[in-house]
Formats: sequence, structure tokens, C-alpha cells
Amino acid sequence: MSTIFKKIINKEIPSSVVYEDDNILAFNDVAPVAPVHILIIPKKEIPTINDITEEDKILIGEMFLVARKIAKN
Repeated sequence: MSTIFKKIINKEIPSSVVYEDDNILAFNDVAPVAPVHILIIPKKEIPTINDITEEDKILIGEMFLVARKIAKN
């Protein structure tokens, strides 16, 4: 079963993309709770924080760098 995030990554559900590369997708939240509310997700499915592995450390670091880049823009 695909999650809503997987469907967004696969373009099955439309989203307002703010940033995208091979590993990461960032898009505006459809129900924001702040004036700017952007979700940054890995394209690799990681169901919970407990599922992050050593091999994901570069990906997680990249997500923070993308967050910084988006915040600056």
C-alpha cells in the first residue's frame, strides 16, 4: 500500500513543489499551520525515525541542507 507521500513523489497526487532532486522532494503543505509550511521528504521510504539506518545519514544530512537552502530563498 502506498502512503500519501509516495503518491506525491510518484506524481499521483498533485503538489506545489518547492524543491526536487533525485533524493528529496519539498512541497507546500495543503493545510498549513503557519504562513510558510513546507514539507521536506526523502524519496526513499523511511516509515518512522526508528527506521533510519546508518546508510541514511547522508540523505538525512542532505534534507537539512535543503531546508537551509529553502529558508534562505
